This record gives sequence, structure tokens and C-alpha cells, in this order.
Amino acid sequence: MAGCQAPRVPWLRSERLVSKVPQAHLFDARTGEKRSDLDLEDPQFTTEPRRHLMHRAVVAELDARRQFTASTKDRSEVAGSGRKLYRQKGTGRARAGDVKPPNRVGGGTWGGPKPKSKRSHKCINRKEARAAFYGALSAKAADGDLYVLDSLHFDKPSTKQAKELLEKMRLEGPTLLIVTEDDDHVALSFRNLPEVTVVSSYEYGVYELLRAREIAFSWSAYQRLVNPRGRLEEKR
Repeated sequence: MAGCQAPRVPWLRSERLVSKVPQAHLFDARTGEKRSDLDLEDPQFTTEPRRHLMHRAVVAELDARRQFTASTKDRSEVAGSGRKLYRQKGTGRARAGDVKPPNRVGGGTWGGPKPKSKRSHKCINRKEARAAFYGALSAKAADGDLYVLDSLHFDKPSTKQAKELLEKMRLEGPTLLIVTEDDDHVALSFRNLPEVTVVSSYEYGVYELLRAREIAFSWSAYQRLVNPRGRLEEKR
């Protein structure tokens, strides 16, 4: 029935992956012109998106960013005397104990936050996290929102040059730009643009992928995503 269908979310225009091979747009960062399309045949881009896994991954990622260090003192932790303020009867005033109950100024807090242990945090196992990450990438690839920037190199930080590149590529944003540690000038150039979020290859997850409209990789970041073990093999 039409009335029972789930609403479509803005970040996932493809309900299911299409049969054709998804592609990424390859741009020349020096001129801002499109070179060709890259066929994405790796499992990172051909996994079927699962909404419940991506939801669990986003909840776990946002929960992991919280420190859970907020702490308040209850009446047993507040500094003060435990002596009864005045006698129980004969004063005409309401009965009272010490100076530390929550209804007195400087008293303890009732029901305030306390630091939480790691057991209370949201968690997701490794296979589910990988499936959610690959599903988010595959959804973006199926929607045609993946871009790869070849020859992305700045001699010095230049926000003006970065903005001109985005205008030539017609990226409206919000855009997630993924670079490596070798692209220092690139990160400094794009981070001042409000519609661009710059992260390194290991600093983004499902939340960042779904929050952005377009995903742009530098060539080195794209190679690291496709071949994550290549860097380790080079060191060996």
C-alpha cells in the first residue's frame, strides 16, 4: 500500500543498487575539467545499502564522540556539616536536617549526570560497521556523487584557488573532501570554506558520508581506500 511506504531520505536517492557498474567522476584539479569516469567494481562501492546497519553505525559513531565526563555532586559529596540546623520542634519553622539537601543553596544535586562506564556506550561489531561503511559509499556511488581529483596539489595554501576549483566542478555542497597527510596545503586551502569538510583518510565514517552531498577524494586518498594494504606493503 502506498500509505505504508517508508519516506525516502535525502542522502539516499537509490533505494537499491542498480545493475550497472557505479562510476566516479575523475577531474583534473589543475584545470577543473572532467577527464573521464572511473568504474567502481570494488566491494566498497558495490555493497547493497542497509538502512538499519547505517543507522546503528551513525548512532555508535556519535555516541563514541561523547566523553561522558559530566559529573555533579549529590548531598553525600557536598562539603558541609552534617549537624542539624536547629531543633525539630518549637521554632515555628519547617523541620530541617543539615545544610546539604538539594532544596538549599549550595546543597547537592538530585538526579544529576554522572560519568558512565564503557559498557553503557553504544557499540557495533566490526562486520556490521564495515557493511554500513561500504553501504554508504555504495549509495553515494550509485547516485553519482563520488568525485576523484587528480593532480590535486597547491604550492601554498590558497582559499581563493580552492573556491575556484569547486565552482569549475559545480559542487554545491555540503562537500566532504578526503585527503592524505601529504596534502597539507590542500587541507589548509579548503578548510576555510563553510560548505567543505576536510578530513584525512582515517577520520571519516558513515555519519560524514551521509551528511555530505558530494564526496571528493584526492587521488592518493582514493588509492588508499581501494587498496588499504598498499601503504603497509610499501613500508615493508
